Amino acid sequence: MSFDKNQTTGRPRLAALQQGAGALGLAVLSAGALAGNPGACAAIADNTERLACYDESVGRPHQEAPPPAAAVPLAREPSALSKRWELDAEDKRGTFLITPYKPTYILLGRWTNSANRMPTSPNPANALNEPVDVDPVEAKYQISFKTKLWEGLVGRHGDLWLGYTQQSNWQVYNKSFSSPFRETGYEPELMAVFRTNLDAGLGFKVKMLSVGLNHQSNGRGQPLSRSWNRLMLQGGIERGDFALMLRSWKRFEETASKDDNPDISRYLGYGDLQAIWRLDAHELSFNLRPGFSSRGSAQVDWTFPIHRNLKGYLQFFTGYGETLIDYNHRQSTFGLGVSLVDWL
Repeated sequence: MSFDKNQTTGRPRLAALQQGAGALGLAVLSAGALAGNPGACAAIADNTERLACYDESVGRPHQEAPPPAAAVPLAREPSALSKRWELDAEDKRGTFLITPYKPTYILLGRWTNSANRMPTSPNPANALNEPVDVDPVEAKYQISFKTKLWEGLVGRHGDLWLGYTQQSNWQVYNKSFSSPFRETGYEPELMAVFRTNLDAGLGFKVKMLSVGLNHQSNGRGQPLSRSWNRLMLQGGIERGDFALMLRSWKRFEETASKDDNPDISRYLGYGDLQAIWRLDAHELSFNLRPGFSSRGSAQVDWTFPIHRNLKGYLQFFTGYGETLIDYNHRQSTFGLGVSLVDWL
């Protein structure tokens, strides 16, 4: 039997074509079956591919899922103590910047019901023998600032601050006595301040704790010299526009012959409390300093708007220790002037 060689070689090609056509037909039939049967998509494991299958089965164009929305950070609750002491990371400003500490103000008039014309002390070297000419009306001013010396005392926690406060009582209206400065108090401080941010309940937070060294003196010679040195502990609590500063101190004792005011702790006590409220453009503060046998003091300060950035300042004090020279002298004073820097 004879056969054509071309016929022999063409049979495998024909078989391959038939096999490919069958596979193509099977794929087309499978796709058509899938389009008519959405339930078949459930077998697809990948979420994106399964969604695309469902869209195709119902004739809907496939759309990519939108990317997840970026998380919006929660707004930080504003903190007046943090801004004042740079406690939170957002309020850090670096070192050696001059910033406010205590209030800075000028009282154009300060009246007392009991001018101290005969300052005394248990140390005989610090007692006057005759009274001095003191007018019950005078001016008074205070300046106060601080600067950060070191940021991150322990790891990233705690800052070292240097503070300075100066308060002067000026007999500016006492023309018969050449308008002298009756008293000036100098108060440098070195403070290590730590952020705590502890929940104290009722919305209050213990925001800060500090420990420091405090020197206070009037820089005068005998017999009018007054001074003392203290170890200070302080805690700051706040809630919204209210802040509470609690201080406790321990005096460094001196030898009897060099102690200008050996009984000062009996009058100025071992601590004080400073409460501060911010009410819109107003600020009201109250200081209470307990002493022994009702020898403490209380002071109220109020700043209020006058015109734009100009603020008025009103101060009322009663008790002992308005100044160092008056540490053991009881009086009540009232002053009115202008405020340059508030507590908060």
